[in-house]
Amino acid sequence: MSQHRPVSMSTQPPTETGAPVAADPASVQAAIARAKFEWECTVDALPDLICLLDANGEIVRVNRVVERWHLGSLSNALGRDLHSLLHETCAAHPCALLRALTRGWSKLSSENPVEFELRDAPLGRALHVTLSRTRPTGSAPSEPLAVALVADVTALHLAREALKTVNLELEARVRLRTEALAEANRDLQNEIARREAAEEALRHSRNELATLSRQLINAQEMERKRIARELHDSVGQQLSAIKYSLEGLCAGHHGGDELQRTLQRSIGTLQLTMDELRGIAMDLRPPVLDDLGAVSAVEWFCREFAQSYPGLQLRARITIDDAEVPERLSTTVFRSLQELLNNVAKHARAREVTVALSRSAEQLQLIVTDDGVGLEATAGNATEAGSGRGVRNLRERAAMTGGTFALGAAPAGRGTEARLEWRLGSAEQSSRSDAA
Repeated sequence: MSQHRPVSMSTQPPTETGAPVAADPASVQAAIARAKFEWECTVDALPDLICLLDANGEIVRVNRVVERWHLGSLSNALGRDLHSLLHETCAAHPCALLRALTRGWSKLSSENPVEFELRDAPLGRALHVTLSRTRPTGSAPSEPLAVALVADVTALHLAREALKTVNLELEARVRLRTEALAEANRDLQNEIARREAAEEALRHSRNELATLSRQLINAQEMERKRIARELHDSVGQQLSAIKYSLEGLCAGHHGGDELQRTLQRSIGTLQLTMDELRGIAMDLRPPVLDDLGAVSAVEWFCREFAQSYPGLQLRARITIDDAEVPERLSTTVFRSLQELLNNVAKHARAREVTVALSRSAEQLQLIVTDDGVGLEATAGNATEAGSGRGVRNLRERAAMTGGTFALGAAPAGRGTEARLEWRLGSAEQSSRSDAA
C-alpha cells in the first residue's frame, strides 16, 4: 500500500550454546520493513479495492487495485474521499453511491460493519462496499478510523441476471407447457366425453337393435304359428274335403277306365299336396311345441330328421322332460336344434350326429356334436365356418335369452361341437324340484 522497496534482512547465527544472539537495531528495522513490504504486496495482490480512511473519511492508504481499475495513481488517491476516488467527475445528482457512502459512514460503529451493494453506472461495475471501524471513537485524528473494502461483483450480478433471465424463460416455458398440457387435457376430456357419448349412443343403438331383433323373432314365431294354424285348420281341411269328394265320386262312378285313372291320379296328387302342406305347417311351427313343450318338440324333430336323412345316424340323449325347460326358452331351444341339425346335414358331411339336452340345478344345456369335416375344412365358406347368418342367429337367440353359444372342435378330435348354455333363475331352479 506504500511505496517502500524490499530491504534485505540479516540475522545473527546462534551461539554454540544455542542461546539466541540479540539483533542490532538495523536488523530489526530491516525485518520490520520487509514484513511491511510483504504485507503491502499481499494487499496489492487482492482483487478488491482496500482503503484506510481517517476520521474525515479521507484515504490515508490504498492498494494498487486503484491503478488496475484506472482510478489514478496511488499518490493521487491519498487525501481524497472514497466517492471522489470512484467518481472523479460525478455529474449525477443525486448520486446513488454518494448517498450510500454517506448513510453507511453515519451508521458506522466499532462493532458492526456496514455493507451495501449497488450497480454503479459511471464505473460500469457492480460494487459491494464494506465499511469497518479499525479504532475506538476518540483516538487521534491522524490514525486510520475505518477500512473500506470495495469488491467488484459485476460477474456475480451478471450471473444473477443471467440466472434470473433463465428462470424467467424457464417459467415462461413452464407456463406455456402447462397451458399446452391444460389445453391438451381439455381436448382429451372433450374427446373422452365425445367417445363416452358415442359409446352410450352405440350402447343405446345396440339395445334398440337387440329389442328390435327380439321383437322380430317373436313376430316371426307368431306369424309362423298363425300360418301353420291356418294351413292346418283352413287349407288342410278344405283339401281334405276335396279329397273326400273325389274319393266319393270315384267310388260311386262306374264310368270308363280312363276317368277312373284320372280320378285316382287326382286323389294321389291331392294326398301328396296335403302331406307337403302338413310338412310345411310342421316346419313353420309344430303344434307339439305349443301343446306339449320343448322336449317333446325336440324328440319329434329328431325322429323327423332321422327319417329325412337315413344315411346320417342320429343319437338323442335327452335326460329331462317338458316341465324342466322354462317356457321362455322353449322356442329358442327348438329353433336352435333345428338350425344346428340343418347345418350338419348341409355342410358337415358327417355320418353320425349326437344331440344332448340336459339340465343341472342352475343350468340348461344343449349340445350337438358331429363327426364331420370340422371347422378347418370349411374355413373358406363363411357360413360353414360359423360366421354365417345361421350361426349369427344362434348367437343372437342365445344372447337374447341370457345364454351363451360356443362353436369348436369335437372332443374326439374330428367333427364339430356346438354348445348352448343358459343359466336359470331362482324361480326356474325351483321349478325342477316341483316337476320332480
